[in-house]
Amino acid sequence: MDPWDDKSATATFAAAAERLDLRFGPYKALKELGRGGMGRVYLAARADEQYQKRVAIKVIKAEVDRDEVVSRFRRERQILASLDHPNISRFLDGGATEDGRPYFVMEYVEGMAIDQYCNRQGLSIPGRLKLFRQLCSAVEYAHRNLIVHRDIKPGNILVTAEGVPKLLDFGIAKLVNPGLLVEGGTMTGLAMTPEYASPEQARGEPVTTMSDVYSLGVLLYLLLTGHPPYRFKTRQTLDVLRAVCEDEPEKPSTAVGRAEDAEGQGLNAKEVSRTREGSPEQLRRRLSGDLDTILLMALRKEPSRRYLSVEALSEDLRRYLEGLPIKARKATFSYRTGKFLRRNWAGVAGVAMAVLLIVGFSVSTAVQSRRLRTERDKASRVSSFLVDVFKVSNPSEARGNTVTAREILDKGAERIRRELKDEPEVRATLMDTMGSVYDELGLYDQAEGLLRESLEIRKRVLQNESPEVATSLHNLAKVLYRKNDYDGAEARYREALAMRRKLLGNEHPDVAETLNFLALVIAEKGDHDGALALLREAVAMRRKLFGNEHPDLAMALTGLAGVLDDKGDYEAAEALDRDALGMLRKLFGNAHPAVPYTLNVLGEVLSHQGKFAEAEKAFRESVEIARHILPPDHVYIFAALLGLGKALAAQGEEQQAEPILREGVEIGRKILPKDASDLVRTEGALGSCLTRLRRFDEAESILLGTYQNLLAKQSAGPAQREALQHLVDLYNAWGKPYKAREWRAKLAAQPKPGANGSTK
Repeated sequence: MDPWDDKSATATFAAAAERLDLRFGPYKALKELGRGGMGRVYLAARADEQYQKRVAIKVIKAEVDRDEVVSRFRRERQILASLDHPNISRFLDGGATEDGRPYFVMEYVEGMAIDQYCNRQGLSIPGRLKLFRQLCSAVEYAHRNLIVHRDIKPGNILVTAEGVPKLLDFGIAKLVNPGLLVEGGTMTGLAMTPEYASPEQARGEPVTTMSDVYSLGVLLYLLLTGHPPYRFKTRQTLDVLRAVCEDEPEKPSTAVGRAEDAEGQGLNAKEVSRTREGSPEQLRRRLSGDLDTILLMALRKEPSRRYLSVEALSEDLRRYLEGLPIKARKATFSYRTGKFLRRNWAGVAGVAMAVLLIVGFSVSTAVQSRRLRTERDKASRVSSFLVDVFKVSNPSEARGNTVTAREILDKGAERIRRELKDEPEVRATLMDTMGSVYDELGLYDQAEGLLRESLEIRKRVLQNESPEVATSLHNLAKVLYRKNDYDGAEARYREALAMRRKLLGNEHPDVAETLNFLALVIAEKGDHDGALALLREAVAMRRKLFGNEHPDLAMALTGLAGVLDDKGDYEAAEALDRDALGMLRKLFGNAHPAVPYTLNVLGEVLSHQGKFAEAEKAFRESVEIARHILPPDHVYIFAALLGLGKALAAQGEEQQAEPILREGVEIGRKILPKDASDLVRTEGALGSCLTRLRRFDEAESILLGTYQNLLAKQSAGPAQREALQHLVDLYNAWGKPYKAREWRAKLAAQPKPGANGSTK
């Protein structure tokens, strides 16, 4: 007998549901959490005493039509089973009740609807945007897996006590690839939430991923303003859908003054503003401009005129949060320049101060010169030069791009080479300064060219041994170190150190600085004992010079921690690095580049101890801080992404690790030589991650490319051994033992590492 046709079985199930005397395999229902058109959801717990676990179980209701329900229910179960994302409620198991009703077991999310959470927590506008971007990550992941959710609304997004949003209820989701199901899955009736439906969904037209973009826009509108995008005549479905299809949404900054909420109830504008930005006027100012533009683009009636993906919407929100020009807005010159100045007000102020100091120094020198008038003219020319470099006022020069520090520097470097030929000392000083800025931006080739020219000029014009020559040597060495030219860096650091000791004595900040960097270079070459001796000297010197709280001391402690980590003394390394991190935060909060650098070292130390969850936390924090205070392709961001990806992979989270490592590889390929050890490690980590995900073709392409780059550069040693080992692991996992043997033979032919870590 078909249990679905057994009326007594149906009655028994219904009675059991009322009494909550329900079993779902090893689970027992505790209480009903909710019910919808096709099913009920129960909170349940393990009843077999194997272990304790609370779950949510969804089961088909007894009173609904079975054919439609089974089709939709199986669709939802298959969708959930195919998704694995930290912001999507996880599928755990499935089965059927005693009377044959299918059910599935989900992760139980204990939280509150996203709009309630934001209001309870009093999240600011930036806080709400950051939380919303996590949700975007989940929807984007579903889209990559060819799934359109189609019912994004506050009740389907719960936020946990830890502040993690979870996307629920794929009951009316659409499979862009229906081949994932045995049967089709055509849906009938009005399967949507009208207030959050897109116009094409309301009209019954084909639904694409851009329908979810629209629904996300409605949700974000509510989170930021407390109101829906439209004014509804009544709350009846047809009136709501008519407004969605025909009315233009109100500007968010204007909607702030409205007096009704999403349910048509009274709403106090002051209360809405208090939980977001302070006052209605402050909230209006915050929303006007870029946020108005972003939301209205997401809510356009025509799908083709919206953001073309959830990723594009999330990216514009990131750009807004970081003070960058958004893609949805026309990039006029005044808009780009205003964004640049607001984002870099501290740097612009610093540049202005530097200009004043240089001009002041030049004038002071000129006063002491017998050629006072001539020197004053030169000082005036230097001042004019610097002002012109930092005044990007011609729209034709901007070429439609964002006005960036890079563009300003490029313009300045070009002019330095053309002009100031009769002022070699000034020219060398400017080249040295701009070269160091290029270095900090991670633009090492540009930095090296300017610093080499500066050193050549100073050696020619000044004495071979002078503080200025020592500075040029030190700065050039730093760039060579970051380009992995350790021999070249060591030679110049040693020359600079000898010169500084002779000219400045053995207790000077510049001497300590060169000691610190020389130690890092020789540590990279494997001489850890020599590096420790130099670093301890630098630490002692900086304590004597600066006391126990100074950024230079913190950096020396971080360097010392890194070398102790390389030697395997992890506990001492962790303690030193935490001391350095605490010192930096006491001095600067998070607003100093040394903070993400120190977090990266801490993450490495924790990873080497197997504390991968702690390491993940350190690297995530480093990425977040670095993205706010450093250029997008900075080496510290690259290092943090590498560490984060490896920490996630070590915890079995390859799905999360893969896009992070891929971004790291993209940055590394922009800023590092092809055979740079850090880039090789990142490509290797990505290839290994893809191997574990069984995406063998992609892994092979990356790992073979890395190995060929090392061969072309004749880079033997640890980097080549690591690349070969990844290839052996790939072919073993791929089931190609003959290939694995071939690469294992090449690995065996490599020179073994020497005692100090170098190759013989």
